Parts: sequence; C-alpha cells; structure tokens
Amino acid sequence: MAVLIHRKADGSEMKLQVGAKPLVLGRGLEADIRVEDDEISRSHCAIWMDGDKFLIKDLRSRNGTYVNDRLISWETELLPGDRVRIGHFQLVFEVEGRPGVHTMIRQVEKEMEKGKGFSTILREVVRDMPKGQPPEHK
Repeated sequence: MAVLIHRKADGSEMKLQVGAKPLVLGRGLEADIRVEDDEISRSHCAIWMDGDKFLIKDLRSRNGTYVNDRLISWETELLPGDRVRIGHFQLVFEVEGRPGVHTMIRQVEKEMEKGKGFSTILREVVRDMPKGQPPEHK
C-alpha cells in the first residue's frame, strides 16, 4: 500500500491512500482531496499507480507541483520518501514496507528524544539489516 502523509502542525498525521485510480488534489469541488489554499488550482495534480510505479502529474496548475523542491512538468515517478508540495500544502510519499529517508530520519529523531544515543540507534539499524550479500553500488 502506498500513502501520502501530511504532517499537521500539531504533530498528527493525515494519510491518503494511493491506488490505480488517479487521486486528484486541488481546491475545487471536483478534487478527490480538497485543500483550502489560494495558491492551489481547482484540479492541481494527480497521483496514481501504474503497474509497480507511482506517478504524479501536474494538471496545468497556476503555481506548479514540486517533488523534492523541483518543479515537475511531466509525469514523474514517486519514490518512497519523496516530498510533494502544492501551494503551502506538503506531503511525503511512502510505500508500506519500504520507508523513505524522511520517515527513517523521523523515527531516529523520536528515538533520540526518548534518550537513546546515536551509536545505539546505529547498532540497532546494522543488527536489523538483512543478512547475505552486500548491496551493489552503481
């Protein structure tokens, strides 16, 4: 399952599930996810699953759609941990079982807030890594 996560100012999260049917974000009544922001077009962008990929496309919005702070102009593949921004609204894309960098960093920060040290967390990460061949570097 893939989700878009919006982290609110109070620390709570809103999760939006992404599937094969395009999920349209915008401020108009026709949008699947309505966002009240004057910087966002009525139908701003769409996100959907295509085979084993997740794609995002700007729908000719006035102010653009950004992935990892880069303006996109065509269909763009989303990867776990990618940040999506439309207007002032920000989301993080995650795929269950494949956390992205932002999720992992947030988890480390929470552990450190509980008093756990960086070296302890690093040992735990290494301990939990799958055994076998090291990953190939390209």
